[in-house]
Amino acid sequence: MRDFSIKLGFVPTRRIVFNKEEAQKYKNLIRDKLLSWKVDLVDIDWLNQEGMLSDIKDTEKVYKYFLEKNVDALFLPHCNFGTESAVAKLGKLMNKPLLLWGPRDDAPLKSGVRTRDTQCGLFATSKVLRRFGVPFTYITNSGIEDSVFEKGFSNFLRAASVVKAFRNMRIGMISTRPGEFWSVMANEGELLEKFGIEVIPVALTEIIASAREYKDKNSEVLKAVFEDIKGKNIDYSSIGEENLKKIVALKLAIKKWVEEEKLSAVAIQCWMALPDEYGVAPCF
Repeated sequence: MRDFSIKLGFVPTRRIVFNKEEAQKYKNLIRDKLLSWKVDLVDIDWLNQEGMLSDIKDTEKVYKYFLEKNVDALFLPHCNFGTESAVAKLGKLMNKPLLLWGPRDDAPLKSGVRTRDTQCGLFATSKVLRRFGVPFTYITNSGIEDSVFEKGFSNFLRAASVVKAFRNMRIGMISTRPGEFWSVMANEGELLEKFGIEVIPVALTEIIASAREYKDKNSEVLKAVFEDIKGKNIDYSSIGEENLKKIVALKLAIKKWVEEEKLSAVAIQCWMALPDEYGVAPCF
């Protein structure tokens, strides 16, 4: 069973010319908020005293560490202006879903000095990410407690989970596309080259042979599934016990193949070959 939960690389970034303590304060506030949402974080507290990315020379260290920890996505909150070169290089190395956001800036001090200048830094980082060819998404500059941050962050995690599931899938294909159904054509080469998705074919005869073996041997696992269905008071009188056992055997045969090939999903020909040869249809 594949794990679709997300392990998030938490990479707060700062620029050294701005107030270090202010950046540290916001880093802690952001991390505490994420932990309150039960996010599985992989941080960079080991990297330096403040646990923030501020030097492009550190990106290789973070990259290797995140690979070891099997990080699925990146969140790079700008605790002040941030270091756009380091963020972009890390994003390029990781090639994972990447989220930009920073807490809304406070009013400037009476002297005119801006303590963080986060919004301007986000503009700079997004521009450099585009130059590096790194896809990213962002949440509108907002307060940590604003609903826009929570909603945007939740949407990102959901999207990252989809990306994790989509990349490097193994899709089982039982039999061929029915000749009349042009609408379900797929380019296997393109799926593999663009997305790393493998299509694993199997002949319908192999699945039918496996199903018949389950049924003919009346295996314990078939009996267990059959009795479980009967125990749920499902009305199968229109097909009878014999056909129900065939359906159970077909399910077990497909499940066995899925487990052997470590498949993420399966497509099966829903046409007349299976009913003609085996007596039951895979769909209705």
